[in-house]
Amino acid sequence: MKKLIVAAALLLSFTANATLITSKSFTGNFDNDESRYYIQFDVTADNSTVDFTSWGYAGGVNAAGTVIADGGFDSQLFIFDSANTLLDSDDDSSTVVSASSNLSYDALISLTLDTGRYFAVLTQYNSDYISGDLLTGNWQPAGLTNFNGRTSFFAFDISGENLANIGGIGHDVTPVSEPGTLALFALTAFGFAARRKLAK
Repeated sequence: MKKLIVAAALLLSFTANATLITSKSFTGNFDNDESRYYIQFDVTADNSTVDFTSWGYAGGVNAAGTVIADGGFDSQLFIFDSANTLLDSDDDSSTVVSASSNLSYDALISLTLDTGRYFAVLTQYNSDYISGDLLTGNWQPAGLTNFNGRTSFFAFDISGENLANIGGIGHDVTPVSEPGTLALFALTAFGFAARRKLAK
């Protein structure tokens, strides 16, 4: 019991002492058509505006100032809260047009979020969340081959107010993870387990 109480306290302290971040960029390559990229982040104040943008399809300049080339796959974006509840999803709301296809197939979401932990998941078009745990649950197959003639490259930004503890981890993605990100996911899972046991 004491160990569980300490673990829960450490989780709360970890979030409370987090350094605020205004934006973070992620880039990499999907290993196959069913790959997914997960971004975990905390919002530290209520009514915070958070923006999510993919750049891989049409290219552009991301939040880190890096020029992203046109040519990546058609992406989808899903935003979940800590209970795995889907808050929003998007396929191609971006207005940035690909020079190679003359289409706008990047995802764009803007949300007002309250204090808490959230997850963004980037997939290829048509790979929709169905049910279960976000990492090991059911996702619809994309039904596409070799990224439908595009490259496997993805680029994704998260930006906004009162953000902290942002990290990414991939499912069949190169690079697989960022330093410290696996610890974030592990701490989150352990924190939930601790709270469930303490509630009994």
